[in-house]
This record gives sequence, C-alpha cells and structure tokens, in this order.
Amino acid sequence: MYTNNKLSKAVRLAIAFGAASATAFTAHTVAADEEESARVERIEVTGSRLRRTDLETASPITVVDRASIDAGGFRNLGEILTTLNQADALGLTNVTNDTNGNDGTQTISLRGIGSSRTLVLVDGRRWLALGGGQVDISQIPVAAVERIEVLADGASAIYGSDAIGGVINIITRSDYEGFEIDASYGGNFEGDGENMSYGFSLGVSNARSNLFVNFNRVEQRAIGAGDRDISAVPLANTDLYLSAFGEYGIFFVDGAYLSLDPSREIAGLAPGDRTADDFVLSSAIYGVSDDWPDTRFNYAPQNYLMTPSERTSVFVKASHELTDNVRAFGQFTFNQRKSNTQIAAVPVTNYFSGPQWQIPIAADNVFNPFDTEINGSGFRMSPAGPRDRYQDYDTYFGTVGFEGDFEIGDMPFYWDVAYSRGESSRHARGENYVNLGRLRNGLGPSFVNADGELRCGTADAPIANCVPVNFFNGVTGMTPEMVDYITYTSHEKTEARVRNLTANISTDLFELPAGVVSMAAGVELREDSFNNVPDSVVQSGLGSDNFRETTQGAKKAEEGYVEFAVPVLRDLPGAQNLELSLAMRYSKFTNDGLVGPNPVTESFSNNSGKIGFTYVPFEGLMLRGNYAQTFRAPSVSDLFGGGSESFGGATDLCSDSPAAGFAYSQLTPEQQARCAAVFGIGPDGAPQPTSQIRQLVGGNPFLQPESGNTKTLGFVYNPDFIDGFDMSVDWFKISLKDVLSSVAANTIMRNCIIEADDTACGFIERSGTGEVQTIRRSSFNLASVEVEGLDLSANYRYETDSMGTFAVRVNSTYTMSAKTTLGQLSEAQSVVGRAIGAFGGPTWRLRSNIATVWRYDDLDVNWTIRHTSSLTEPCAAGEVNVGICNNIVQNADGSNNVGDSFNRIGSVFYHDVSVGYELPWNASVRVGARNVFRKDPPISLTAFANSFLQNYDIPGGAYFMTYRQQF
Repeated sequence: MYTNNKLSKAVRLAIAFGAASATAFTAHTVAADEEESARVERIEVTGSRLRRTDLETASPITVVDRASIDAGGFRNLGEILTTLNQADALGLTNVTNDTNGNDGTQTISLRGIGSSRTLVLVDGRRWLALGGGQVDISQIPVAAVERIEVLADGASAIYGSDAIGGVINIITRSDYEGFEIDASYGGNFEGDGENMSYGFSLGVSNARSNLFVNFNRVEQRAIGAGDRDISAVPLANTDLYLSAFGEYGIFFVDGAYLSLDPSREIAGLAPGDRTADDFVLSSAIYGVSDDWPDTRFNYAPQNYLMTPSERTSVFVKASHELTDNVRAFGQFTFNQRKSNTQIAAVPVTNYFSGPQWQIPIAADNVFNPFDTEINGSGFRMSPAGPRDRYQDYDTYFGTVGFEGDFEIGDMPFYWDVAYSRGESSRHARGENYVNLGRLRNGLGPSFVNADGELRCGTADAPIANCVPVNFFNGVTGMTPEMVDYITYTSHEKTEARVRNLTANISTDLFELPAGVVSMAAGVELREDSFNNVPDSVVQSGLGSDNFRETTQGAKKAEEGYVEFAVPVLRDLPGAQNLELSLAMRYSKFTNDGLVGPNPVTESFSNNSGKIGFTYVPFEGLMLRGNYAQTFRAPSVSDLFGGGSESFGGATDLCSDSPAAGFAYSQLTPEQQARCAAVFGIGPDGAPQPTSQIRQLVGGNPFLQPESGNTKTLGFVYNPDFIDGFDMSVDWFKISLKDVLSSVAANTIMRNCIIEADDTACGFIERSGTGEVQTIRRSSFNLASVEVEGLDLSANYRYETDSMGTFAVRVNSTYTMSAKTTLGQLSEAQSVVGRAIGAFGGPTWRLRSNIATVWRYDDLDVNWTIRHTSSLTEPCAAGEVNVGICNNIVQNADGSNNVGDSFNRIGSVFYHDVSVGYELPWNASVRVGARNVFRKDPPISLTAFANSFLQNYDIPGGAYFMTYRQQF
C-alpha cells in the first residue's frame, strides 16, 4: 500500500502542474491502465475522507505546488495564500501595513467573508486556532510545505465548523531523501525591508521508515510609513487628518481652543515665565491662517508599513511501518516569532474621550499660564517616543497516530487514529504608554517648596513621589523626570490550546453495475481554549489604552460523520461516468467560560449535509456540482471575549434627565413598570448625567452557530484535439444566515424596555442609585450574507523539440454579487466593486493571475501577472472640498454633492519575474522580483493609517535571491 506505484507518480506529476482538473483525468487514465494490478495505492483528496484510486471529485480544487512556491520567492505562507484569486483583504498580505491592527499574525480569508470562516488544515488535520477561530499561518514554515490544496467549496459535512468560504489544506513534505541547505536574501528596491532566511532539510528513508527534519530562520526588517510618499502623511498629497493633539498642545480656555505658538517654545523655561500671550488659536479647530501657525501633528511617519520580525522554526515528520498493514506516524512543529509594532506617541486627550480621561489641569498647577482650571486639553507625548509593542510568540504543535488497512472477506478497510495537541503563548510588552492616575496627579495642583523643588499637591497635602507635568512648553517642557513619572510599560499574556482526537475508517461496501459504493466514517473530539490577560493598569482603567477585561473560555466539540460515493452510470453512450457523493455530520458543542466574574456553560448541536455529483458524458468533459450545508460555531472570543471599553452616545430609557431626552416620561405605564420591576427604578426615573454611557464590547455566551449553504456548478474540459490544454469553470453561491453582528447600545436598551426581552436586560448594569454604569454590547445572530461568482482556470503546456517546454496558467475569479444585511437580502445592495466590502475589506469584481513558465534543460523562467479590478469608495466633505476626490458630483447651484461623490481606485497589474538554474554541483540558484516595474498602489481615501489598502503591495517592488545546495 505504501509503495511508489505508477498511479502515485502520475498524481504527483499532475499536481506539479497545478491543475486539479488535469489531475483528475490523469489519475483516472492511469488507474484504468493498472486495472489488473493487485495493489493500487488509494489517495485521500482535500474535500473528501474517502481513499480512492482516482481524484475525480465534485468539488473544485486549486493546487499551489512546490515549484510555484520556489519560483515566487515567498517568505511566508501569508504571501503565498493571499495571491489566490479567492483570497481577499480580510486575510493579511504583507507582514502588516495596518500597523495598529496586527502583531505579525497572518490569517487567510476566502470569498470576502472573513478568516474565521475559512478552515485551515495541515495534512488534513486541524491546526491550532486563535481565540477568534482563525489560524496563524505564519506558524508553518514554508520550507516544510510540499503543496497547498485549496478547496473552493463548503465542506462542513466533511470537516465540521468554519469550512464556509473554503478549506486550505497545507500538505507538508514527507518523501524527501537527502540533505540540503538553503539561504535567501531580499529586500525592497527602495533600499529597505531587507529579509534573510536560512536553514536545512534532512530526509532519511529505508524500507520501513521515513524521517524529515527542517530547521528554518527568517529575519524581516522594517519599512517605515515615513519612507514612502504615499504614507508619509495620513492622506497622501494633503494635510487633511493631521492630528489636533500635537506637540504644542490644545487647551480649551474661555470658550476658545488654543495652542502654543511654536516660535515661543523656549527650552528650560522656568515655571511662571510662560504667559497666556504665548498661545494662538488652534489650527486643528480653526484652520491654518496667516495670523496663527499650524500646530497639528503628523503621526504617520511613526508607523510601520512592514513590521520587523524574527522567526525560528523546527519541523519534524516521521513514519514507521510496524507491520505490512500498520504504520505509526508523528509530526512536531515549534515556531518562535519575535515581532515589533510601532505607532505614534500617545495623544493625551483630556475630556475629549471617556470618563477616565476627565483630567483637569488645575488652576494652581505651577505651569498653567491661564490661572484657571482647564477642563479640556490635549498633548502628543512625543517626548516619551512612539508606542512600541514587542511580541514574543511561541507555538508547539504535535500529532501522533497510527494508520493501516485490513480486509474482511473481499472488503478492504483503511483506517487511521490520531491525537494532536498544540499550545501557543504570546507575551506582549508595550512601552511609552501613559498612566492616567499619575497624569491626574501631575496635572493637578503643584507648588515650589522651601528648597526650590517642584512638588505635586499643596504645601499642606503634598503627593509623595509625584512629578508635576508641563504641557505648556512643547516637547521641551516635558523633562525626562516627567516622562518617567507618567509613562509605564505594559505586559499582556495570551494563551491558546487545542486537543484533538480523530478516528476515521473507509471501505468499499458493495458493487453496483456502475462500480463500487465507497464509504468513510469517523469521529472527532476536540477542545479549544483561549485566555487573554491584559496589563493590570489597563484592567484598572488607568491606562492610555481603553479598559479591557480578561478573556477565559473553552469550546468542546463532539462530532461524527459519514460519507458515501455512489456510482450510478458507467461506460454508456452519453454517460461514460455518473457518480453521486453524499455526506452527513453531527456536531455537539459545549462552551465553558467567564462573562465578567461569572462562569457560564452553554451547549448547542448542529447537523450538516452535502450532496454532489460528477458526470462525464464523454471523454474529456466532466460536469460537477455540489449543494453543501455549512456552519460556523462561535469562537471562544465570540462567546467569552472580555469587555473592551468604549464611550458612545446612548439613551437610558429609564431616565428622565436632559441627557436622556426625558425618555422615561415618554414611556407607557407598562414600560415604566418594567423599569421598576427589572431595575428597581423609582417614579422619578434614573439619573443620566451625560449622553455618553460606558460600554463594554465583548462576548456573548448565548450565541448559536452561523448556518447556511454553498452551491457550486461547473465543468472541467480536457479536449483530446488540443494536447496539453485543460480548463474549468465553476459557479458558486454562498448563503449564510444567523451571522454574528454587533448590536448598538440603544438597541439593547430598547429590546429590554420596549420589547420586554429579559436577555437584553441582562446586558445592562446599574449602580445603587439606578444610573447605568455599563452596557455590555456584544454580537448576536442577526445578519445574512450572500456571495455569488465564477471561478475560471485554464492551463496550456507545449513541448518543443529544441526550445524546451512552455506552460501558461490563467486563474480568475469574477464576483457577481456580495451582500450583507441585518434584514432581508432582497433589501441589500451588492458591495462588489467597493473598497468597503461585506466585512470591511474590498470586494473586487475581477481578480486574476496569469503565470507563464519556460523550462529549457536546467533553466526555468517564470513570469506572473497579478490583476485586480477597480474599486469605488465614498468621499468625506473635506476630501471633496480640497479636490482629492476624483469623481465630484455637483448640485444644480454649483455646490458639491458630497453624498453622491466618490473616489475611484483604479485597476492594478503587478508583474513578478524569476529565473532559476540548476548548477552542475547539485545546487540551484534563483533570482527574481515581485512588482518588478515598481507599480505604486492606488491611493485610497478610506485606508487606515496611510493611503493604500493593505492587500496591495508595499510601494517600491521587492527582489529576492535564493541558493539551495543538496548533498
């Protein structure tokens, strides 16, 4: 069973050319040639648990082979996977150019519906997931990958939860023999972003055993946002969106917003020497004028486009035939990542943010030149430096198991049992953050003691070990002692664990006139746990980062499935082959965790099924289709995510205060009685002193699974009159309901009081006086999603007598519609062609890859074109008025119509080139470039923290060189 026969070689050959359609027909042909062979290897294909002698399946599969990975010069799996047409911006492309939102983690999203709805497997088994259910694919070393199979279909009945947008199955190397070392060096043509990697692979085999070991080390250096014109300011080519909270402060005094005149910043100015005359109207509020200077702050250059990181990985894979029919196998991965993210220095925003920021500058603060308490101030903490977060991320993942075969009568059985365990821990250290408790002391009253020393508090009540803080003399006013006093280093720890036990068996049940009915069945027991402990200062509500709670929870799954392949017709006129595939899965989930301090246990179950067909009317043409029920169980973070603080506007319906709009008196007597019954609110209503109510956005332990279906219909065509050509076209439609969507604070209040929903009332916390202290906002099963489109693949390979072999591969995805809504889909508009798609990322109408390869003896040349179609995005009023919105609509009176104006992001073509050569001393070398013509990304007005969307290439183009020596 484990020998290298003619079939397995044919399969590997077909996969090497990356064409799933060609693979199916090649395998079928060879299997027919070996029909009389006594022992034919059976293969498990992504999307099915059946072990079969051919690869014809009803589901479309795309394969990225080892040759394509080498030719692209990819540094990590994220770069590889996000070049797929089915991938979208919700999976990260580069290490990050969305600095505030990423720590170097890489995820993959298919079909524009989010990375938590794309299942990632390694060798057909689940990998360690993060708290949100996504897999950090940076944990898997590129050097250990043999190929990547992408199933563009729903597969919940086969694999369980999350397989909605598709399945990524990363197949690792196992049959390599020998020893090789490899090294690569690359960087950006702008002279930065250097990356280096080196490592070795060892493969040892004998008649019964196989061992593969890989060690890899990758170092990535930073690219700063200030090093590119497109990201050197918040919005390229303008001064829009410069921060009001700059290095010269902003102070609300006597009804006006003032800032220090930059020309009046004097180093070493003594307390009391600063006067109110040194301040001018703030340009952030009143605009830039000849009468006062620009005091806004450009925060963009302190951000990274490319996060610096270091990765070290060890991968071990082994197998041993215990008997002729039983094999033991094991796999172990260790990955360590050290990365650093950086954003601009803390903007101190007193009274411009939530209650914990209501920090006055005392009238008798020794540095206050206005002799009045200032209840509104801001200052950029540039003297402390940018906010740096250093992540140390260690991951262990291992699998051990057994597989084999046996016969009962003439029935062959194939089985496997495996246990996997993975753990990851991340420690994040954050520097240059502000302790708000100490800031309050430093901006409070202060005095000069008898020894001429500055002290906080008053002479009668001094505050020990406190340093008065000076925001009134620019960056020179903040001494190192002041900075040291109010800043702190944060520490955050995150842990994730998975334990997974699986058992599968497959067999041929019985024979029908058209062939053998095959079956596979199995069970899976899995537990995912996730813990996140924020810094103690943050948990106390005294950090310049908003308050966050601890997350602690676990999700247990008990699942069983059965799958059948039923041949219906064979070798008939107009029906060379017709086969049905059927699958069913039952899943039960038990969830345990904390919501605040309270333990909660909830459970739910799910049934999913799948039916598909393959129909070959004549040789060279195969029709295929599927209908699959899909689901996604809520992740640990969805269920038990600790509350994260925000201070949005909200109305307490049980309050009769002006801030609540006198809402209580407008309630019906029944609704007022509900305020009394649920919350104990008296006849005068509850107090609400401000229109902003503290909100904690976190998990909801009562969530149910998202559910829906995926439909596919297509064909594979491999005509015998065009040698070396094949193509496939597949239509897909993904429909989801009960999709998780956040609920506004006002909606929770209304559901509680107006709709008498006791569950909603449970999310409202009040003080002893009845005032709302916190509204816990969360996600609920509210939304619907629908995505529809076409996948096209075409391959042509031509061999010449004297010029080598030429191959061309075209892959395209055309998205026809993409909708998401809280109501009926018929009321929603498609977001195709928009920069802000169904889940926040862009949704292209067309995305394509065209790859051309020329191989001649020991030389190969690869040229790939990557294309994305144009997008549109809305324009803000300021963007319209300064003319950077490129499609401005005017009203009849000549004024600008902001609502109908839009910005067009043009289509993009990237060109990648590489050349490889096999050297005479058993070595190979490759040089290449991505974005060889150094195409700049199109400017986007909605991109965060810079001016281009994160899935376009970082400006400047990149080169790489690799060397591999085999022994």
